Amino acid sequence: MTSALKYLFRLLLVLSVTIILLEIAFQLAFLHLPQDLISRMPQYRERAGFRLLTEHGARESPAGEVVEIRVDQYSGDLFRLTCLSTDRAQFLEPYDVRFTRDRHGFRNTEPWPEDLDLLVIGDSFTAAEAIQNPFWTGLSDAMLTLAFPGSGTIEQRLFLDAYGLPLQPDTVALAYFAGNDLSDNQVFLDMRREGKSIADRVHRNRSPFEYLVTVHMALYLRDAIHKANISDCHYPQVAGTDPATPVAFFDDMLPILAMDADALRASDLFQVTLSPILEMSQDLNQRGIRFVMMYIPQKAELYWPYLNAESKRAIATYVSENLSSIAPELIDRNISAQRDLWLSVAAEQQIELLDTTPALRMAIENGNSPYFFADTHWNQFGHDLARQELQKFLN
Repeated sequence: MTSALKYLFRLLLVLSVTIILLEIAFQLAFLHLPQDLISRMPQYRERAGFRLLTEHGARESPAGEVVEIRVDQYSGDLFRLTCLSTDRAQFLEPYDVRFTRDRHGFRNTEPWPEDLDLLVIGDSFTAAEAIQNPFWTGLSDAMLTLAFPGSGTIEQRLFLDAYGLPLQPDTVALAYFAGNDLSDNQVFLDMRREGKSIADRVHRNRSPFEYLVTVHMALYLRDAIHKANISDCHYPQVAGTDPATPVAFFDDMLPILAMDADALRASDLFQVTLSPILEMSQDLNQRGIRFVMMYIPQKAELYWPYLNAESKRAIATYVSENLSSIAPELIDRNISAQRDLWLSVAAEQQIELLDTTPALRMAIENGNSPYFFADTHWNQFGHDLARQELQKFLN
């Protein structure tokens, strides 16, 4: 073996040992690494204490966890989910959110009330982990919230059956998010039809390399460099409100806005969501419990009409090239199709439905912004507005 080959061999050996030692160190310090890095890894939820296997079949956040979140202008899921760069961040006065999860991982104080006036169930809009005072705060002294980010109506029904119904609440409010509840339900139902658990789905067809921090760190750096070099990102766009509002949307949620009401009603997405809601309504009515469905529109439903043709075309072009084919005129035509469909179903089935769209739209017309700039969710103003609307509706 020549000296050059010996040197190369030693170099590769040292490099391999270094990477192995780094991997061991990263795995030991896993939960202290940047969340944007580790949250994409299949073992993240379980390592963080989430329960993916439960008696009732739905996921739960870590019980008793003390949650401390710093929210500033660089916070927001759209910095991670789109090409939107933090270089475009809009100023936001930093604030802190701190709370302790209850024994089942929800954002309630202990002990739970024994005589329950109100139960609110939902997804990340209801969990509202980046908000100091979520929309359900202060609605009643005897209330609970059962919310898990990323859950759909089917999974939320499991929470209701396991924890809500035994407490015999007077009212149950289901916060339905029009952005992804349909798709979340489809994924969850497909998993159950296959006889798989959530843990099975998380770890199915995973390569061992996907569990390595060093691999993900390399991919994370690659993506960060690629994103920094994107010069033609389609976000932010400027909505022609008064004053003008820079906006970004979660592209994955836009194709649903291009579907007309008939196609949507006939789709599996809608049917697998409609069924548990009707069952929930009928079951609660038979028990003498009031059921209220709260419709939460996605941000694009409110801001799309304020975009000019060039902005709409830029967004639709990107979505068509990377997700599914859509045309701006289809979104223009069907922007309210899902909302109108749920209003129609509620009238047919005698379901009380609070549509938050008019209040949010009025706020925007009055120059207010109910959504975070770089996030799909409401900011504190949006939650305060939703609280007012829900309180009026319940009373």
